[in-house]
Amino acid sequence: MNPFALSGLLTGISSLAFGYFVYWKGSNRPLNRLWFIFTVSVAAWGFGGMWIALAPTPSQALWAWRLAYACGVVWIPIFFYHFVHAFCNLPGRTFLILSYATGMVVLPLCFTNLFFSGVRLTFSSFYYALPGTVFPLFVVWWVTMVVYSHYQLYRKHRVTSGQKRSQIQYFFLATAIGYLGGSLDYLPIFGIDLYPYGNFAIVLYPMIMTYAIVQYRLMDIAVVTNKGLAHGLLIVLIFIPMSLAVFFTQRVTLYAIPPLLAGFLVFACGLWVVRSNPAAITNRTFGLLSLGACIWLMSMSMLYSTTDDDEATFWGKCIYLGIVYIPAVVYHFSVRLHRHTGNKLIRVNYLLGTAFLCILPTPYLVNGHYSYFWGLYPKAGLLHPLFLAYFVSVSGLALRQLYLSSEPRGAIVPLKVPRNIFWAFVVGYVASVDFIPSYGLALYPIGYLMVVLWVSIVSYSFVKHQLLDIYIIIKPKVLISAEPVTFITACYITILLLIRLFTGEVQYLLAGILVATFSLFSGRFVYLQMRMEKEIKKTLFRESHDTYETLMAFSKSLVTILDLKSLTGEIVRTLVNVLGATTASLYLRDQEKGAYVLSTSVGQESEGLQGLRFRKEDSLPQHLLHVQSIVVREELEHHGDVAVTDPILCVLKAMEAEACIPLINKGYLIGFCNLGNCIQLKMYSGEDLNMLATLGHNAAIALDNALLYEELKRSQQLMRRTDRLRSLETIAGGFAHEIRNPLTSIKTFVQLAPSRRDDPEFMDEFSLVVQDDVLRIERLIQEILDYARYMEPKLIEEDLKEIITSCLHFVEVQASQKSITIAKDLAENLPRMLLDRQQIKQVLMNLFLNAMDAITNAEGRVTVKAHCLTRPTGDIWVQIEVADTGCGISADNLDHIFDPFFTTKHESLEREGTGLGLVIVHQIIQEHGGNVEVESQVGQGTTFFVNLPVNPTLAGK
Repeated sequence: MNPFALSGLLTGISSLAFGYFVYWKGSNRPLNRLWFIFTVSVAAWGFGGMWIALAPTPSQALWAWRLAYACGVVWIPIFFYHFVHAFCNLPGRTFLILSYATGMVVLPLCFTNLFFSGVRLTFSSFYYALPGTVFPLFVVWWVTMVVYSHYQLYRKHRVTSGQKRSQIQYFFLATAIGYLGGSLDYLPIFGIDLYPYGNFAIVLYPMIMTYAIVQYRLMDIAVVTNKGLAHGLLIVLIFIPMSLAVFFTQRVTLYAIPPLLAGFLVFACGLWVVRSNPAAITNRTFGLLSLGACIWLMSMSMLYSTTDDDEATFWGKCIYLGIVYIPAVVYHFSVRLHRHTGNKLIRVNYLLGTAFLCILPTPYLVNGHYSYFWGLYPKAGLLHPLFLAYFVSVSGLALRQLYLSSEPRGAIVPLKVPRNIFWAFVVGYVASVDFIPSYGLALYPIGYLMVVLWVSIVSYSFVKHQLLDIYIIIKPKVLISAEPVTFITACYITILLLIRLFTGEVQYLLAGILVATFSLFSGRFVYLQMRMEKEIKKTLFRESHDTYETLMAFSKSLVTILDLKSLTGEIVRTLVNVLGATTASLYLRDQEKGAYVLSTSVGQESEGLQGLRFRKEDSLPQHLLHVQSIVVREELEHHGDVAVTDPILCVLKAMEAEACIPLINKGYLIGFCNLGNCIQLKMYSGEDLNMLATLGHNAAIALDNALLYEELKRSQQLMRRTDRLRSLETIAGGFAHEIRNPLTSIKTFVQLAPSRRDDPEFMDEFSLVVQDDVLRIERLIQEILDYARYMEPKLIEEDLKEIITSCLHFVEVQASQKSITIAKDLAENLPRMLLDRQQIKQVLMNLFLNAMDAITNAEGRVTVKAHCLTRPTGDIWVQIEVADTGCGISADNLDHIFDPFFTTKHESLEREGTGLGLVIVHQIIQEHGGNVEVESQVGQGTTFFVNLPVNPTLAGK
């Protein structure tokens, strides 16, 4: 089967397959039906070309040319123009009718000598048509139709924008590949014998066009080229081994089959080892060793199969092409396995192998060949004994290294493993007996058996002992169902028929080998295709690839942002920066207003958008909730139902939106994001929309979480306000009780003062009492005001260690007067924190004074400590510990110390307790995002733990 026939077969299959796919995706659309008819005409030329290339006689070839043109080539430009006419909405049908009329006139001419006058043998493989009298006119008409169709596309491209503009770019890309490649088929007809390899370009042509039509949305050329190249490379990778298999099958003999199979096995094992860890030198050297053995065995198989002297000489030298480096690579492998580095012999061995490689073209290493019963065999040249000395000496050093690896001091793996590898290489080197027939002794070469044993033992060691970073999961039982058995059987029969078609013979063994090979590697083809697409996109379309990676990484990180304002701003800014959108806006559901209102925007005046509010019953929210997919403005303009889309289009135009992304979570429309035109005036591609759909899904979850978090914060604030109101109720009752006694004394003094104003002793003593009661009332009122006032701290970065030290300085004098020792233990690594300095000083002073008041015995002790804490979430907190050796707090009272007006201080002193000090402490620390804990034992003392986050804003999230 020649390349022209293969290109025809691929063209026919790909055109029909993709054309039917388009028809199946939308059989009710005229554009899809026209494209299917067009691909049928291309497929007719493809299958006709295969018939032409395989036609055994001139008469059969001439009929193939006539039918291929009558059924395919004549109609290709007509159907293409019809497709362009429909796609571009061209006015009038006169030219279209004339085109079909011309086709009907040319059709019968194809079967006359006016069109093709005959055929001639070209390229020593198939018959090519000779032009008749009217054929040049046909070519002129054919080219004119193609050029005119492209001219119409160009005109449409100039006056349109958006989706159609992108689609036309695809058509030009496809036609540039398809028509330019396919038109090369005309050259040999006019005597220009340039082999029509361009026929292979037609295979990519339907792929690109079909992808564009099926998507029929805003696409990017990078996407199509990426997929087209990936599919093309995959097809090439599939057909290369098939072609090689056909080539080998036509030549191979019974004696050539064993080394051929052994070569495939060795190559597969080497490739597997390298793929397992390409970075490891040990794996790479084993791969090179397997490659050398594979070249040796396959070249030997080809040598056994040939009878031509020149070919025998060529394949005999190819045998040594694989052998010359085997000793050096084995030594390199053994040294690396032993974990030795800097061995100079490695380079020397490779240089010696290169020296023998340089003399390989001369007769000094291989000089002719012998003929034995199994086939031809290379004959040793003058320097072959010297090569054997190099082979044996270096191989001996390598085996010595492998043996040393079995010593406990040198082993890098369990003792049994190097021994297995050592004996495997000993068995492999038994294959050296294959050198004996090169000296005229008819000893059948059994080297392939030794190599199979070698690779089997080594592979067993790799699998069992997990050498060379290879890990395999072996399932104990594999249940084979009827479905895969049926599928494999069908594949076997199909391949058998294809081999019969290509070679004229039924090759059962070859079909089995191909089925087994592709069964083993079929699971890798999908991965290979995806990897190809990724690498092609990464190499040729780096900007698109980077955009995709950025958006995907951003969409995954969205759920970590809980602040609603930050989240919405980050979403809009990222979309604008990454996709190059000129404008963007985000609308969110407002439960209180019962509408979707603007949350944030970029590139637009928010005043104009603020007036746009959408109720849940409006057309846009209802449509987004119904379709649950991205709404593209241009798609609505070209394909939507006018009655449904007109209100939506009006809204999208008012918001300057080209694409609207619904943000739906748990069946509810949380909001929607609008994107304007791109900076480069290109439309959003299908891949862009897929990325945006994924981003929209993740953004909806993140926004839902952020909304819930905002609701939670509002609920917490409401609970705090409710708690304050309840406390104020308690405070009011307590205030009335606490103020009654001082007011009674003041009232008594006021009543008695007129009658006893001449009594100095009375006036002096009662004045002190009244003054003390007034101070008590003032203090009580101030603390009530401090508690009742909503305390939102002003957070500034401060040095907590300095604040603690300054507070202790204020109480040291009073502590020394009471014989109280103050000890402090402040960590040196305390970070600077966001806090309200005055409020924290109020907390610390309250705790310090309470600790000193609790000490009634002489020589008490107050200990103040501060150190860092790391929470499970990774947040850094600081803990302040205030401990005293006072009387302690009973278990009954410990539960009430944070209640308003609860106090154990009843002495009529300046520090008489009001019962609000710890309440205020608790409130301040809570406003800082922290908490207060207390531990106490009666008779031993009390310890307060104040826990504060370094950054309250992050701790709140």
